[in-house]
Amino acid sequence: MVNEVITNAKEMIQRSGTSTRIATDEEINALNEKLDIKLPEWLIELMTTVEVCDSELVVPFYAEDEDPQLRIEFLNPKCIIEECLDAVPGCAVFENGYICIGVEIAIGDAYAINIHEGNNPPVYLLDHEYGEETEWIIENKRTVVEKISDLFLVARINK
Repeated sequence: MVNEVITNAKEMIQRSGTSTRIATDEEINALNEKLDIKLPEWLIELMTTVEVCDSELVVPFYAEDEDPQLRIEFLNPKCIIEECLDAVPGCAVFENGYICIGVEIAIGDAYAINIHEGNNPPVYLLDHEYGEETEWIIENKRTVVEKISDLFLVARINK
């Protein structure tokens, strides 16, 4: 079975007419080693086969009281390590299974998935205003999309 995450990410690249780069095996090894976890296979496959690392994803957002679009920097393995171990709020929720996969370009809040929520997990926006208050961060996380594949379904890569 082809993973919906990979399929939608590849379609996003085609739709965008541009791409960035894939993660190297060395970067993935460093990511697994530094985070001292076993990353989900689908996430490794995404980063090593689809050119999304270091890309700016633009997601249309239609709420009247919000900015008309989200701009998400989809992180490379080195930045994922930094966001999960050194940066707020990622360092406060990492032990609970949250991996920061992106950063809101205009605000600096983190976009994260929880590696314990399956092969197509929701994407959450974590507010850095809660500092290192793990419970507050998790309690106040906002679901951006119910499945990460939906993110790639609506996003495009900014050139």
